[in-house]
Amino acid sequence: MQNIREMFSNLQAGLKKRQQLSGQIIEIASGYMAHEQLTQLKVAQNNTGQMQMVAQAFPQLKADATYQKLMQQLETLENDILARRENYNNRVNAYNSYRNSFPVVLVAQKLSFSIIQYFDTDDEKFDLQAQSFSRDDTQALQQFIDGSAKAVGDMTSQAVKHINQGVSQLKDKLDSAKPEQPNGDEPQDKEK
Repeated sequence: MQNIREMFSNLQAGLKKRQQLSGQIIEIASGYMAHEQLTQLKVAQNNTGQMQMVAQAFPQLKADATYQKLMQQLETLENDILARRENYNNRVNAYNSYRNSFPVVLVAQKLSFSIIQYFDTDDEKFDLQAQSFSRDDTQALQQFIDGSAKAVGDMTSQAVKHINQGVSQLKDKLDSAKPEQPNGDEPQDKEK
């Protein structure tokens, strides 16, 4: 789970960086384009290929060194995000498979470890998924351990109580089964 959280955080960082680079590209492009084309570029902001196609129509923009540098960074970042996404989804697959195996599934359900969704580029789903990682697993684990320790302690107390009762009953039976011993003050008959 911690590895998945780390990978998810790395994906978020990559997506934020992509958004920043796209914003910088739009700022540069705004000097070269009319308002309508800038709107097209903003719509294409999340798709590097579309941004490149829009820029093709404006040779001056395409020749701008800063624009080229930012586009190269954006392309590298897109490849990095793709690799992170694949790694994340592979880790989620391994986690979900392990989480759903027996007997792990019994403990996972008790500790409220839910199935993790694969990475989806839909921003709304991504934000919801980020919220599911905000819980602290150590707290749930500690509560489970505390509850288990109490249950074990209660069972141990009950077992000790039953054992003591059994020993007491056995002792009473043994005492009642013993023949009475003569008292030392009474004379004993040797013929008996």
